[in-house]
Amino acid sequence: MKKIYLLFALTILLMSGCIIGFDRDAAERRLADVNLDNVDANPNLMRMPLKVAVFADLENMSSSGEFDETWDWSSGDKNLIISYLDNLVELKYLSEYVIIPDDDISQQDINVVIEKAQALNADALLTLRGVIKVNKYFNPAAILDLTIIGACLFPGSNREAFLIVYMNLWNVKEKDCVLTVKGEGTKKISEPTFLIDTQDAVDSVKRDTLRKILAEFKKRCREIKPAN
Repeated sequence: MKKIYLLFALTILLMSGCIIGFDRDAAERRLADVNLDNVDANPNLMRMPLKVAVFADLENMSSSGEFDETWDWSSGDKNLIISYLDNLVELKYLSEYVIIPDDDISQQDINVVIEKAQALNADALLTLRGVIKVNKYFNPAAILDLTIIGACLFPGSNREAFLIVYMNLWNVKEKDCVLTVKGEGTKKISEPTFLIDTQDAVDSVKRDTLRKILAEFKKRCREIKPAN
């Protein structure tokens, strides 16, 4: 029994040191590498208020560096986005907005999303595209997980969520990006192994990062000339 306990303790200590980080460069390449053609070298300026089509998508980066749809923007995230859009309508930056569902659309395929925005007679396309990575690992307190009480009372497990978001405003007619806001966030939680919920770290980092990037986008809207 002592040997088993010692082996478990050594395993915990080893795993607590083997924390996989976040490949920020790979995430940014994923967001920057979009499918977009027919870009006008001299795009026309857009003038507010704009009719905007909105597309939001989120991808998960696995430990192997692959991308999948494990996580997505929740209804709460979408309501937060809508609250800012409503405020932009009140401020006359937008005349109206319509939501484009992210079903079966890659966040890299901007051509397809712009075509959907054109079909909606939108002046502009607003995209919120993110890459999230979640690391799961033990800390030394996990030694106490050998007992049920320890696994329920002591914070032996960690969850660390990293998120990068690109918010882009595209001129639908010219297929040109006229405004870009980038944001990122990190959230780490340490809780008992039997009670920890990865969703808590994910929800927190999404909410905090969205608030920052939406507030910055609202300020940057002033760069676009209002209608005469």
